[in-house]
Amino acid sequence: MTVMKAIAAALLLAAGVASVAAAQTAADFPSRPVRLLVPFAAGGPTDVVARILSDLLSVRWGGQSVVIENRPGAGTIVATAALAKAPADGYTMLVATNSLLINPAIGQRLPYDTDKDFAPVSMVATQPVALVANKSFPANTIPELVDVARKSGQPLNFTSPGPRGVGHLAGEMLKQRAGIEMTHINYNGSAPALTDLIAGRVPLMFDIWHSAKRYVDSGELKLIAGAGGKRLGDAPQVATIAETYPGFDVVAFNALVAPAGVPAPVLDKLSADTRAVVNSTEFADRVRHLGISPAGNMPQELEAWMRREMLRWAEIAKAANIKADE
Repeated sequence: MTVMKAIAAALLLAAGVASVAAAQTAADFPSRPVRLLVPFAAGGPTDVVARILSDLLSVRWGGQSVVIENRPGAGTIVATAALAKAPADGYTMLVATNSLLINPAIGQRLPYDTDKDFAPVSMVATQPVALVANKSFPANTIPELVDVARKSGQPLNFTSPGPRGVGHLAGEMLKQRAGIEMTHINYNGSAPALTDLIAGRVPLMFDIWHSAKRYVDSGELKLIAGAGGKRLGDAPQVATIAETYPGFDVVAFNALVAPAGVPAPVLDKLSADTRAVVNSTEFADRVRHLGISPAGNMPQELEAWMRREMLRWAEIAKAANIKADE
């Protein structure tokens, strides 16, 4: 046997041993507690989703602990950076939100590479976003809103739960698609923004539908349109923005993301088990009160969707001149 043949044989043997070892690792996974990093403080919607997911994954894994680790701060960057530094063994994952994709899109300086440092596992859930208005706002539909904006001669003020978030960028997208002038009014959180919206100090808001729905139901606010690709399930009589501007589709999401480099068999098992939980009746029953739709998918599907979303938000942010330090 020549030296080259010997080297080739050794490499093939090593690859075979590694493949068997990876398969055994996946079969035994998890053999110790798994961490789910949550980029917000305890008690918020993402934390609640994470805890429901952890309970059901633990059951599926024969009682193995799935530990929630709240890492709030810096617009989700603290938790995301911790994930990037974690061992690529499948025992640490992040419950990601829209910020994972928006932060690089707005030019945020990040201690990780969003394109290279993470391995998508599965989508977990989505929440519809809606455009709501003060009850005295002189429009009830998107075409009427656009007409008001064009005739007023002044930019329409709108708000969202926070600057540079999905609601802010949804408003910028509407502004660009409709060719109207709109100005975002910054608030720190949904609650203070809703308070001023109800009081009439700001006329419009893009918010999570579940958050604003109670005020629409009570008559304090009115629903102008859903921001997703389909009409809201509990307001099917109200048209979406996409029915006026095709392709307009904005949702809030939670997804599981692991560090890049997790062995393929382990990643496949994580994804399959997550999808099984997310698609279960138990999960659907426990998240229904949050207005959440279960939404499991394959890692490749999630990765492709995330890349499209990042590109879209980057284009919107560039056109609107939205920057991380503003």
